[in-house]
Amino acid sequence: MKKSTNDYVAVFTQRSEHIRNAVYQCVEYWLPEQAPLILLFSTIGKTFVKQLDTFSEVEKTLLFQHIEDGMRSDDDELATAVATGLVESLVTASDGNDEQWRYIELHLGSESNKHAVAWKNFGQ
Repeated sequence: MKKSTNDYVAVFTQRSEHIRNAVYQCVEYWLPEQAPLILLFSTIGKTFVKQLDTFSEVEKTLLFQHIEDGMRSDDDELATAVATGLVESLVTASDGNDEQWRYIELHLGSESNKHAVAWKNFGQ
């Protein structure tokens, strides 16, 4: 994994033991190969949604901004992993929980939100 991707993931793993453990399990599963980035980022997104209530409002704001920063990254590989892994997993992990989805939708940045809403409405 590139340093920029490692640094991006570290922001999540440093703020949550649950995310850190989920990332570790994903990486361990794929050894000796690298875990596919989309899958790794999907793991982060699903775990973030499951643990959303454990973060302070300040931490949530910081992490949602970090997601937006990833979507806007000049690193195409990172931006793609954030969009198709992390953001799309936020949508699927909150399916069936309208209150949680509304919270996520309200806190995503503009690019993240645009992608999330498109994914949520895909095929409808």
